[in-house]
Amino acid sequence: MTQENFALVVLGGQLADEASASEFASNANLILCADSGAEHARKLGLPVDAIVGDLDSTTPETLRFFEEKKNPRCEIIKIPEQEYNDFEKTLDYLSERWNGAVHILGMTGGRADHTLSNFSVMLRCADRFTSLEAYDGSSVHSFLTTKRNHRSIECSTGTTISLMPFGEAAGVTTKNLRYTLSNETLRLGAREGLSNISTGSPVIVSIESGALLISVHDLPKT
Repeated sequence: MTQENFALVVLGGQLADEASASEFASNANLILCADSGAEHARKLGLPVDAIVGDLDSTTPETLRFFEEKKNPRCEIIKIPEQEYNDFEKTLDYLSERWNGAVHILGMTGGRADHTLSNFSVMLRCADRFTSLEAYDGSSVHSFLTTKRNHRSIECSTGTTISLMPFGEAAGVTTKNLRYTLSNETLRLGAREGLSNISTGSPVIVSIESGALLISVHDLPKT
């Protein structure tokens, strides 16, 4: 796990490793929960700064727990409108207070449509923070966008890296991957870059335009 300053956002999806989640929390500058992410936080005893969302998926017991005096730092922000999901509401709230690195837990697992919606929100908000990374067990996911179109990935040789376009990613170029791309186009429903393998470090990925989800797998657990 990186040790730079970061904010942590906890969603209600699956936590692959509770010990790693607790370690993330111990290093975070801010901890926010998107609605039912508060259930994870209560179970793990995390010191939450804010719970944000329509709060229809958080139990009354959990809300009372965070309202008690032993949790004085926690704000509970109820936003009932349904135009945006709770993840996006949480990132909107966070962006008014923080523009640095953001780590996300509990974003995947369960319903596939929820996972895809969360990735869509992540893409919409990607340029609002220094970095926006979702951790899922031994994998980390992040987006390249037209504005932030280059990434250098420090990793061990043999690491699995997938490149998935959201819509289209044009001018995709890579270095230190087994299956090299040079100014090529990836398009959802036509061509993806699933399960490539690193041949050296750092792995370099860049695009000219569009949106590309980079998933780095096989990371060592903390």
